[in-house]
Amino acid sequence: MRTDRADVSFERVAERHLPMLLAWLSEPHVRQWWGDPDAELGLIRDGCTTGEVDGFIFHVRGEPAGYIQSWIPSQYDEEPWAKNLSPDTPGVDIFVGPPELTGKGIAPLALRAFAGRLFENGAMRIVIDPDAGNLRAIRAYSKAGFVPFGEWIDESGRTLLMELTRTEFERN
Repeated sequence: MRTDRADVSFERVAERHLPMLLAWLSEPHVRQWWGDPDAELGLIRDGCTTGEVDGFIFHVRGEPAGYIQSWIPSQYDEEPWAKNLSPDTPGVDIFVGPPELTGKGIAPLALRAFAGRLFENGAMRIVIDPDAGNLRAIRAYSKAGFVPFGEWIDESGRTLLMELTRTEFERN
């Protein structure tokens, strides 16, 4: 069954989504990279409430498939790798929720659709910062068109910095 970007829709995170998000955050494939489910849910809830993040449940063919958010990395002192990014460069975070949907090309599909929205709203460049050990995510981001532009190493590990420019997005 072929799926394309038109099959992806986004619904702003609402209170009713929190139990589903907690269940997804508790799945081993998400928890490994996102951390404690309760703490992460609190960050998502608070970030969406304050506007620090623009968080969405993404649906594929009408079914909830995961979470995606945009944020502005240059606003965070705790992200020293982002200090040279322009304030109009959004960062993106994503996870596929249901384990049975992993490895099926859902993340690249959702990322491309979400990137299209960000570019339509004026972004010229989008960044994403996976843990360098998260090879599944790096492959998915690469399939979506993101390319490495650097890395950051600190006490928490090694982060691969990847970008997608509007020019490259429009080329594909």
